Amino acid sequence: MDESFIYERLKALSSGVERSAYRDISKAFQEIIRYNRDALQELEENLRRELKDVSERFYLYGAVAPAGDASIVNDFLFPMLPEEEPVEGRIATVFCQCSQSRMEELFASGQEMVVETEDGTFEITASLRPCRRFQKKIEELQNVFYDNGVYWRSPHLPYVDRFGDVFCETFQPQTPIRSIRFREGDIPVSLDLIPLWNVEPISLKCTIFPVPAIDEWNYRHTLRLPFWQDGYVVRMEQAVKHVYMSQDGLEIISEEKAQREFSLYRIAVRRDINIPHYPITSNFRRMRHIDRQADNAVFRPRTRAEIARIVTGYEAGEGLELLEIEEGGEGPIGRENSLYQFSPAGREKFLLKFRAIEDGFLLEDQVLFLIREVQNCYPQFMITGQLE
Repeated sequence: MDESFIYERLKALSSGVERSAYRDISKAFQEIIRYNRDALQELEENLRRELKDVSERFYLYGAVAPAGDASIVNDFLFPMLPEEEPVEGRIATVFCQCSQSRMEELFASGQEMVVETEDGTFEITASLRPCRRFQKKIEELQNVFYDNGVYWRSPHLPYVDRFGDVFCETFQPQTPIRSIRFREGDIPVSLDLIPLWNVEPISLKCTIFPVPAIDEWNYRHTLRLPFWQDGYVVRMEQAVKHVYMSQDGLEIISEEKAQREFSLYRIAVRRDINIPHYPITSNFRRMRHIDRQADNAVFRPRTRAEIARIVTGYEAGEGLELLEIEEGGEGPIGRENSLYQFSPAGREKFLLKFRAIEDGFLLEDQVLFLIREVQNCYPQFMITGQLE
């Protein structure tokens, strides 16, 4: 029954007594109809709120691009470091398109390289060192997540591990370097590339007059967010006590009673953009209904199907096929990153064998990321991987 049916029924009645009696009865039904409609809307809203993955605002995406092209994608991806700081003895920062294991070999020994400048071509013996400044930025963001009480997912930013600083004591070019390559080997080397991620440092000022908090000692500052769909974390200071989201914006509980600016990190949700040459990487996880049920479960089942579900739930698993889960096996990928460096009695080993569907120099990193996620779900086992 709906309201239109009630009005049609009233028009069909000819007797005034019948119309009066029916009107009194219909009022009760109208209230029931309105209550059911409002309750249904509230239920639908609660379901949408529960099914929505709140952590989708805090997934990390990474890419590489020429330094001059970084501004083209500045609504989603930003340089990890705004400016390159000069380092004594460094002649160049290069990006090597090779696997992670090959990159570790390059870091471990000196390299014969050919450098081309405006003054000519030179053969040098140089050392290649990891760019630790990018890893420090990731660690800094991780600490900010912890301070804000935001769940930190393992990042999948493999491009930062492909950057290396070239040092050579006997060669200091006087003119800009045009190109640089290894004298032997077929590893492509690029200059003037920078790593990008979807994290932007911003400053916001409280435009609303701060009001006393519940404890009547601190003050609540409300920040109007420029992009409500993105995630935000506050770089905590001694004056900041607590941070939470509300319908009005980002609420900061602080001892400061005057309006002030706060330093934040904006984690932009993914936009539809195309990055040339190299694909975008992420730790994005497809939140299906079965995934939500597994996360809320007290006990995680120890089955092959559960491990396969974890592997296929991540975007980083694209291009890989899980062939086999071998009990008692041990592979070369993820061994040094395992929570357990040995397998004591009563704790099994699991070897996850993958096959590459598509070629790429990030395949080892994809397998390592998936191995870490499975390891986090089963810390009592030693999880390693193998790429066929």
